Amino acid sequence: MRHGWIGFFLIFFVSCGLKEGQPEKTLGLPNFLLSDFQYVSVNTSGEREWELRASEAAMYQNSDDVFIYNFTVAFYRRSNGMDVLDSVLSANKGQVNKKTLLVIAEGRVKILASETSLETERIQWDNTKKLFFSEPGIPVVVHRRGVDLWGYNLVADASLKEIRMENIDAKIQQ
Repeated sequence: MRHGWIGFFLIFFVSCGLKEGQPEKTLGLPNFLLSDFQYVSVNTSGEREWELRASEAAMYQNSDDVFIYNFTVAFYRRSNGMDVLDSVLSANKGQVNKKTLLVIAEGRVKILASETSLETERIQWDNTKKLFFSEPGIPVVVHRRGVDLWGYNLVADASLKEIRMENIDAKIQQ
């Protein structure tokens, strides 16, 4: 019977959603595990800035970060009194800091805007500066009007209309 309880607890803890190599593993078991998680960021005027939807979110008592899985973030701007969609980010996993609203996206990261799309493995959204930043050493591919740009150290606005990168290679599609 003793071995049965050990097996039960092993299966229970493994099925709680903690996967090897995730930074939250060192935090222990989450205090909250939420399905179909949604968060809306609003500015001081009460206007929607971005909206996050995740299939799962984990929160820990000793952490300011919310760990999210299979998520999208829709970024908005205000125009003529209406919310206008600027871009949509999607990724396999990430985290949102509850105090600074810094969003980190990892794993098959894609950002789609009206005329531009972007792909990378890891990117950050700085909510204070309202800019995307890529990690040093991680390549970014930008697709725009038949041109593919590969580069590093991306800095871009939410609409992907203003983009800066270093060490750029280009491919023009015909």
